[in-house]
Amino acid sequence: MKDDTRLWPMLEESVLLRFQPVFSAQGQVHEYAVLGRSRPSLWSGQTPAGPAAGLRAAVAFFNKFDTPIELSFEHPLDVNACGCLGERLCAELGIGLIDDAIWVNKQVCHDDIAPLTVPASSITFTVPLSGRLSKRTDLLVCYPDFHPRLRTRLVPIARAAASAHGLLRAEGLQVEIPPGLFESRSMQGQFFTLMERARSANLQVVACGVDDIRDFAWMRAHSHLLFRGAAMSRPLSPECLDAWLQADSTEWRSFTACTTRFLSYSRQRGAPGARPRPSRQFCRRVFSLPSLIANGPR
Repeated sequence: MKDDTRLWPMLEESVLLRFQPVFSAQGQVHEYAVLGRSRPSLWSGQTPAGPAAGLRAAVAFFNKFDTPIELSFEHPLDVNACGCLGERLCAELGIGLIDDAIWVNKQVCHDDIAPLTVPASSITFTVPLSGRLSKRTDLLVCYPDFHPRLRTRLVPIARAAASAHGLLRAEGLQVEIPPGLFESRSMQGQFFTLMERARSANLQVVACGVDDIRDFAWMRAHSHLLFRGAAMSRPLSPECLDAWLQADSTEWRSFTACTTRFLSYSRQRGAPGARPRPSRQFCRRVFSLPSLIANGPR
């Protein structure tokens, strides 16, 4: 489906919407986190408000490209409400499920506007912890300093029972990294325990708020983790990200963070307060176009 300009704000209207790459421990892009929201669109009497507007704008942006690009979206879902949580998520965001696709503009769709859809497997919804989504959450709530939240996907209920909302299935855990983790033994102990409990619940962990490269280097030994933070890339404007994806969206995962220059940090786990020495090894791809976008002026 071609991009409908009415569903995507003009460049000067999109300043509140940002995309931050989520990286693997090897520095490769895994997905893009949708941050902020879009400003009200002027193309009709409809005035999108709340988090749903940001989701619609983000999907419309990524749908411009031929290659499916994975994204994550955080929503403060009321997980304590009665009823199906998948149905509640759809109601709060004004979305629906069509087979294996999410209809993101269902609530504002009219006869002259084509449905805006995205593969359900391409979107991860980050929501508050709930025992209804994961049986181990009673243990995960014991780590308030890491502000744990569940990463979920909206999946069809069953082939034989079509549903407009589907079910929410927990697939991961998102945590906020306290600054100075690399030198705090008490926080490191909590981190190790939290990782073990997430692993026993089969939840892949995304470490967010990684703004200090020393924290990233300390955690990088956990090769199964995903990372998001200013240490790898600041949030990107739609205009900035578009400039790179227009060049070659089929290679969107090649947006590589420069992490090897601090490789020796992860090997130095001395006493708290010790100052690790950076490695002399430099990332050869740091001056590629994607890295300039990530680290250069916005």
